[in-house]
Amino acid sequence: MSRIVVQGNTRVEDETVRSYVLIVPGKSFTNADIDESVKALYGTGLFSDVNITISGNALLVVVSENRVVKSVIIKGNKKVKNDELFALLQTKPRGVATEAKIQGDVQRITDYYATQGRSAATVTYEVTDLPDNRVDVVYIIDEGDRTAIGRITFVGNNAFSESRLRSVITSRKRSLLTLLNRKDVFNEAKLAADQEALRRFYMSHGYADFRVISVDWDYDEASSRYSVVFTLDEGARYHFSTIDIDSTIPGIDTRRLMRLVKTRPGRIFDSREVEQTVEDMTIELSRAGYSFVQVRPRGDRDYENHTISITYLIDEGPRIYVERIEIYGNTKTRDYVIRREFDLSEGDPYNRVLVDRAERNLRNLGYFKTVDIQTEPGSAPDKVILVVRVEEESTGEFSVGAGISTDGLVAEISLDERNFLGRGQRLRVSVGFGADQQQYSISFTDPYFLGYNVSAGVDAYKTIQNRSSYRPYMNEIIGGGLRLGLPITDNLVLDLNYKINQKTISQTKKQTAAYFPNGVYLTSSAGYELTYSTLDNNLDPREGMWLNGAQDFAGLGGDVSYMRSIAEARYYQQIMPDKDVVGVVRVAGGNITGLNDDVPVYDNFFKGGETVRGFESYGYGPVDIATGTHVGGKNYWVATAEVQFPFPGISPDFGFRGAFFADAGNEFDVDVPKGAGPVNNANQIRSSVGGSVMWASPIGTLRADMAYVLSKAKTDKEQWFRFSAGRTF
Repeated sequence: MSRIVVQGNTRVEDETVRSYVLIVPGKSFTNADIDESVKALYGTGLFSDVNITISGNALLVVVSENRVVKSVIIKGNKKVKNDELFALLQTKPRGVATEAKIQGDVQRITDYYATQGRSAATVTYEVTDLPDNRVDVVYIIDEGDRTAIGRITFVGNNAFSESRLRSVITSRKRSLLTLLNRKDVFNEAKLAADQEALRRFYMSHGYADFRVISVDWDYDEASSRYSVVFTLDEGARYHFSTIDIDSTIPGIDTRRLMRLVKTRPGRIFDSREVEQTVEDMTIELSRAGYSFVQVRPRGDRDYENHTISITYLIDEGPRIYVERIEIYGNTKTRDYVIRREFDLSEGDPYNRVLVDRAERNLRNLGYFKTVDIQTEPGSAPDKVILVVRVEEESTGEFSVGAGISTDGLVAEISLDERNFLGRGQRLRVSVGFGADQQQYSISFTDPYFLGYNVSAGVDAYKTIQNRSSYRPYMNEIIGGGLRLGLPITDNLVLDLNYKINQKTISQTKKQTAAYFPNGVYLTSSAGYELTYSTLDNNLDPREGMWLNGAQDFAGLGGDVSYMRSIAEARYYQQIMPDKDVVGVVRVAGGNITGLNDDVPVYDNFFKGGETVRGFESYGYGPVDIATGTHVGGKNYWVATAEVQFPFPGISPDFGFRGAFFADAGNEFDVDVPKGAGPVNNANQIRSSVGGSVMWASPIGTLRADMAYVLSKAKTDKEQWFRFSAGRTF
């Protein structure tokens, strides 16, 4: 064979076709070479048919080119925007039209509609032939009715109520609330995630044998609703018994590693504690030079006594290295934002625990709908490739908030971008306004400042506080600050900050001018804040604690110098897990001490009904006897005990919960300016009891508190009913 002849091509050059043929003129070849050449040409996606034959002393390559797409049209979609659908398509203008691509597009559109709650949607297509081997591709959509979940039930649950289990899963049955948040959408993938959520929940509460026997659903065409049934086998509740560490690697001090063990004999079995222990040990040993260490927990059940003994096995794992990390799907987010969540990089020893940790970190960023990390063989037996696939989600939010409370009407407009320019930085701009106050603010946060695991941020704001029944002056505050966040452990964070603000007090009432003199006052301060949290859910906690302590030191220039200290502790515990009854205890307190001079009254603490219900805002504490004006206090403390429960007689899916509470607190001690006073310090405990109704409504969380005051001072101002509402969308 002396030459290669190409026929049938109109758009593709002859040389392009020849470049994919694996046969060289003048050299011998086999039928296998012809077959491989045909495969290579098909693999280009340029041809719908390829035929290679021998004609005399020539190799004849006859091709039929795939048609070129002139335009892609989508019809029938009203509930889903064109941009969302076009992003799914592989068939694009000026690309080639193949049956496989078009069929794939049909399936992707159908699947996407299913995620939007329209499982009954159908998609067909038409291909219109045009001159010059071109075509128009039209996708025709019948969206159908929205298919939602009408009922969710659990079978086999004895330890936890249906309301508690519904709070664990993400699927929701249709209600007024789900009309906005779309959590009632029926989606098989979401149901699979719900099964895993239930497993992790039960395993973290002692039920080591728990399993989901089945998830069944039934579709009612008349109502376009699904009924979903989770059938569970809870098993027995286990406690930890003996805890041990067994190492096969010489030189490892297992006694020192015991300090990392979260599991304790006698405590309820919690799979989260086991997982955290494995992770902490792996990281500690890796830092100590044991790069290929492998920590595995072995649980031995005592079925009769319902206990589990845990042995952490430490072995030398296979010597495998990470050849490279490949990232796909991040069209906006920069690669380095993803890579910095890994505790390993190219060339490091491979460790599955660290990979799982990175996957969890990426999910927690809130930038991605899905995160999947898989391993593929590398260029050698001792090398692997980490393949990271992500699907991005919207990280920008425009929100309009509106609320009404017993303090008046409040509204806010904000722009919040959690992944600014794809760099993982956060930018927030907000404007708030109400009857007595307007506020403007902007903040910027970089969670990895200069590439280190340290967050840094800058803030600026302006607040205008008008005169009101409880504020006898107008106050304009312009300020800003710098902050650094240093993670000490997974649960403990240290924040350092510098703040500066200028207060302009004006229009002071003559009777209170000694307390709030007109003028301009500059405050410059530095401080720190420590926060420790073990909450199971930051938005709706049921277990765990939250501790916070902060101090500010003013006097770095400016007109005032003081030390302000505040602390708060909250503890959540399920009192009756099977009934979803949660107990909450909260204590808080603060002190401000002048370093050189008295503390100005406007820097005092001003507490009220937001801390001890049953009182107005600024409703208790020291009062000027002559005018009745509350002048705040240099010290305060508050305490709350509350029991939260599902609202009786109403399905948990409607979002109602009730609470009974008892509040107590006090605000006291004030530096009385010259020419002012006398002041009734009223250093006595204020207390109240009451009940609350809370509703997670479509317009936000509504809360109504009704309180009866048990103890107060004569000068305090009561308010038995307090209502608040808000919305973000």
